Amino acid sequence: MKIAITVEALKNEYFAGVEQYIYNLTYQLLSRSELDLTLIAPSDLPHSLFPARTRVIYHDPTLVLGSGFVSAVFFPPKNLSNFDLVHCPTVTAPFFFRPNSRVVMTVHDLIPLLFPRWQTTRRVLYFKYFLKYRFRFVDRFIAVSNTTKQDLIDLFEIPDHRIDVVYEGVSEQFRPKKKKREDFILTVGTLEPRKNFKRIIEAYISLRVKEKISDKLIIVGKQGWLFDDILTIPEEFQDDIIFKGYVSEDELIRLFQTARFFIYASMYEGFGLPILEAMACGCPVITSNTSSMPEVAGDTALLVDPYQIEEIKNAMYNLTIDAGLCTKMSAEGIRRASQFSWQRAAEQTARVYEEALAP
Repeated sequence: MKIAITVEALKNEYFAGVEQYIYNLTYQLLSRSELDLTLIAPSDLPHSLFPARTRVIYHDPTLVLGSGFVSAVFFPPKNLSNFDLVHCPTVTAPFFFRPNSRVVMTVHDLIPLLFPRWQTTRRVLYFKYFLKYRFRFVDRFIAVSNTTKQDLIDLFEIPDHRIDVVYEGVSEQFRPKKKKREDFILTVGTLEPRKNFKRIIEAYISLRVKEKISDKLIIVGKQGWLFDDILTIPEEFQDDIIFKGYVSEDELIRLFQTARFFIYASMYEGFGLPILEAMACGCPVITSNTSSMPEVAGDTALLVDPYQIEEIKNAMYNLTIDAGLCTKMSAEGIRRASQFSWQRAAEQTARVYEEALAP
């Protein structure tokens, strides 16, 4: 099979969940001998990301108002029809038409349509007015969770049989180490309203005041949009709530390995990869009872209503005072995370390619 994968998102300086998906899945697919793989990438793609033998077609879209929309319409990559199949691992693509090759598209979430108040205006307009047109040239969809699959069915009436659920994986670097758990609580995510940091911070402050705990709260993640309120901390807690910004993967792993527990009380997720990354490192997890997060966490995390500050606080208190519960959840989380791998995701994705190309 001659396959092209569009990896233009990997030009981003910081790898969030979508970029991690593209990189890790592509890396695993490149090792599969039955696939004749070519990447469609920007010329500034770091050459060290993939093996030296990787075939790459370089394509630099012309950005108008920060968007590659015009290039996708008028200046798409050349030679797309030379491939049997093109895989777009996000809902954007460097072309805006149906090529002669089959098209597979990964959908991570449809949050801009479900909760437009949590997204930028440009992203909402794209999902609302252009995505339906783009979906017309997609032969088969990959959804990263059953939650996202159901959203595709509900919002776009895409037939069930055209959507395959392929879960994300956990990189092997995320693993437990015999390190002493330290007195801090960890949360991770881009600083934006959907990640619910304001309620997490309020729950933490309530925990400090009412229960007199001494643990600090460490927040890891780059600044997104509408983040100013998140950074506004009462003066008496500014030494206890630490914003680390974006950190390297090695530093993130160290934090997962040493935090007392990890909280990921997002309002809505298409998948929620940090849940698995924390579990793989043996870190107990609190996460939301909404969207895909229970699907990912299974029965190995404490689930909370992300809108209820008191519920978030109580879960944090339980893990702060109950070392036995933390030990139990750590072991169960490691077992849960072991069920998800990028190798398995690549195997299932290759199967989707085969089915998309079947007569």
